Amino acid sequence: MTVLLETTPVAEPERQRLARLALEAVEALGGSPFAAVEPLEEALRRLRENEIAGEPGRHPQVRLELEGEEVALRAGGWRARLARLGQPPDAEEVERLRRRLRQQSERCDAELLRRRNEAIQAELEAARARAEAELAALQADLEHKRMELKESIRRAETDALTGLYNRAAYDLRLERAVKRCARQGEPLTLMLLDLDRFKEVNDTHGHQYGDRYLQRMADAMRAAVRTEVDHPCRMGGDEFAIILFAPPAVAERVAQDVLQAMDGRVSIGIAPLLPGDTPERLVARADTALYEAKRRGRGRAVRADVHDGGQGKTVAVRGEREVDRCGS
Repeated sequence: MTVLLETTPVAEPERQRLARLALEAVEALGGSPFAAVEPLEEALRRLRENEIAGEPGRHPQVRLELEGEEVALRAGGWRARLARLGQPPDAEEVERLRRRLRQQSERCDAELLRRRNEAIQAELEAARARAEAELAALQADLEHKRMELKESIRRAETDALTGLYNRAAYDLRLERAVKRCARQGEPLTLMLLDLDRFKEVNDTHGHQYGDRYLQRMADAMRAAVRTEVDHPCRMGGDEFAIILFAPPAVAERVAQDVLQAMDGRVSIGIAPLLPGDTPERLVARADTALYEAKRRGRGRAVRADVHDGGQGKTVAVRGEREVDRCGS
């Protein structure tokens, strides 16, 4: 088998040039160029429609071959017979033809080069446009899935009645807040809140009124803290919490705002994060302060002030009008 010509036609002028050289070769070897037209046109169609390479932007290498008494075009695993000769051609004649075809193929004029470059540029632009469109579609799909995930997480973390964070979200956020604030030396205060005599409200006015009362409490808490910074939560029933990224003095002002909005019918325990605190120790101090608020008559906030490294139990009591201090 002898390769008469080897080329990779990219633009239409190159494909036409290949066809002309193939017909010249068939005629020079004693074959019928007229019989070669039909299979040659089919070969050009397949090259134009990229049925051989099978990949966008990829162009196959095409060989004009002489194998025995057959002249054929071959690209990859595809082969098209152009002519069958009456007898094997003379070897010297074949070699002269091969050199002539190579020389003609290599003599590309400026116009052919310009068209080739234009075709390559057009294909590059088309490939870039396809890539940008695919990337935009992927980004849109990613953003859609990200929003779906965000909404799913929000629903999983939200109390259905009040719209506050639920107990699971409270546990997770408190643990993260304690670790972050302890590591960075930032202030953190935990507030535990109970609605006073909520069972009586439910029994007297009904559950629908009770639900609206819980929603009113949630609105009061949201209004008293910073959106997207602090975490107001519903623990369940009439129990609430606020994870406040601020010192206790700010928590006291928040407590007073909630007390005022709820007509003083809330008991609140306040505990600041201390060095070496765990979430459990912080919750325990806030719970003790909440119990003290209820013991002193409800409708007030009690701040747990520890002055001896976490071992003491001195509590500052803040009601609506006065500030008391007592030891226990």
